[in-house]
Amino acid sequence: MRGYDGDPEKFVRENHETLIRILKHSDDKFVRGLALSALIKYGPEPCLDDLEHDLTRARDEDGGVA
Repeated sequence: MRGYDGDPEKFVRENHETLIRILKHSDDKFVRGLALSALIKYGPEPCLDDLEHDLTRARDEDGGVA
């Protein structure tokens, strides 16, 4: 993960894969919430469609709990 220089859009762009990995694999709901918030607020629009798909899949695999 790269350092933060004050530009949140640049941070999300440079750390997109790490943030997605956090969403998919972290057990910490707070940390997942931070990653999701950063991706939603500062990520590109196509990313939102991918996130929605991944969250739906995770909810379905978890038995309806996201």
